[in-house]
Amino acid sequence: MHAACEGKPTVREHLARMMVQDHVKWGEFWTATEGDELVGFMTWFPPKTELAIPRDERAKLAAPFFSALSEEGKKYMADVIGEGFPRFVSQCIGTPNGKHDGWWLRIAMTRPDKQGQGICRKLLEAVRPKVAERGEFIALSTTDHRNVAIYKALGFELRGFRMFPSAYGEWPLYVFYHKP
Repeated sequence: MHAACEGKPTVREHLARMMVQDHVKWGEFWTATEGDELVGFMTWFPPKTELAIPRDERAKLAAPFFSALSEEGKKYMADVIGEGFPRFVSQCIGTPNGKHDGWWLRIAMTRPDKQGQGICRKLLEAVRPKVAERGEFIALSTTDHRNVAIYKALGFELRGFRMFPSAYGEWPLYVFYHKP
């Protein structure tokens, strides 16, 4: 996210808001609560869902993020995030449309004081039967090396790793796959 946001925390807020709103509107947003407190969530795009989002509606939702980027940032988003990232994911997963051919886990968050308590596992266990019943797969990516061991422990197979260039330093991308 650092590279996509040109290293600017205020731009990161726009990107995060856009990503969550994408799923609330078009994908699936699964939550974990304790009482009335949110302790974690996952956002998903089921197969082909993201491809069906009308371009004009997505553009409206993305407008605050893209208006905060420089022209170089917009080009980076188009070239690296819009083209290079999905191409690499497709290669790793081994399907023509990559992340669009299965359940794409876009965001998995657990509140810091609740990490290590199985919240992510419980959220994942809720979606696995739905995916297995349909004969589909789950895929995801992370840019944080600390998450590699977590996803492996959750039953995911690391399918690929690549360093992506940016004006703000290289960033790692790990791609995972799981067939329930």
